[in-house]
Amino acid sequence: MYYVIIPAYEPDQKLVQLLAEVHQQLDCQIILVNDGSSPATQSIFKEVSHLATILEHPQNKGKGQALQTAFRYIQSLDRETVVVTADADGQHSCQDIDRLARAATHLPNRLILGVREFTKDIPFRSRLGNQLTRILFKLQTGVPISDTQTGLRAFQTQMIPFMLGIKGDRYEYEMNMLIQASQHYLITEIPIETIYIDDNASSHFRPIRDSLTIYKNLFAFALTSLSAFIIDYLVYATVLLSLNWLPEATRLLLANSLGRITSSVCNFRMNKSMVFHNHRSITNTARGYFSLAILLFVGDTLLQYFLHTLLGINLYLVKILVGTLLFFVSWFIQKHFIFQERKTFSHEIS
Repeated sequence: MYYVIIPAYEPDQKLVQLLAEVHQQLDCQIILVNDGSSPATQSIFKEVSHLATILEHPQNKGKGQALQTAFRYIQSLDRETVVVTADADGQHSCQDIDRLARAATHLPNRLILGVREFTKDIPFRSRLGNQLTRILFKLQTGVPISDTQTGLRAFQTQMIPFMLGIKGDRYEYEMNMLIQASQHYLITEIPIETIYIDDNASSHFRPIRDSLTIYKNLFAFALTSLSAFIIDYLVYATVLLSLNWLPEATRLLLANSLGRITSSVCNFRMNKSMVFHNHRSITNTARGYFSLAILLFVGDTLLQYFLHTLLGINLYLVKILVGTLLFFVSWFIQKHFIFQERKTFSHEIS
């Protein structure tokens, strides 16, 4: 027997139908979390009270907190089995819930995702949200998840302590779960039936706001890079103006060197502690970072020189153009090589 967790906020009769089907067809214990629903929906919970163990929040705390409440309850039961999370709106079939549970039974230390196929028949809002977040998710983690919004997930109870260590109260908890699980566990995708009810009107996903949860690391990197670029540019411009009596090539080399050395030291400290939250020794990360800095410096100087001499672009403008290009190169290398701490991941589709 395994556990099926269903967080519910302001449910309707679809929840009653879902629980009746799950109770009748599956060998599982249903854990229903009433996440501070209004008095008007209490009759729904009373109607299904004989089908599930009901946990309650006095006020609405969000889906993330509802899931963690259920995780803590299961942890207190001290049983080694499988946990499946499903949505309360009837968008997950009993067959798919059971398929994920069976997969998790045979795949320890994995997060199993029930993924939908996003065809043109899917509501535009859902297609947009999924396409946007999976692009950002791949950029952030390097893991290609095809359905980042799926609420149908399964894992063994031994992973509950990890799940309880993930931050987030509302929708962002599920996204944080994916991000952190991709760093520590294998991920397996299992195709499931795509069911949308009332054009998915019940979805609480906010494409822009929730996507920012994934993108915040890149924004932090952009902020530290901008700070470093300002330092670099100020030193660069100061040297160019101060040494205008030197030959142009020499002046460019000195200005770029002093600017890059000053900004690199500042940028390294900010990226290590504020962006990537890296805990490896300074010696190991500094070696990689400053090797990259040297390569970027050489590329930066050569590109500036050729763009200025061949295309006649102003020296102050060419600095901005080349810096923008190398920003993305630097982000990718630092994220996936220099400050990388995560284990080797695996992405599988069953």
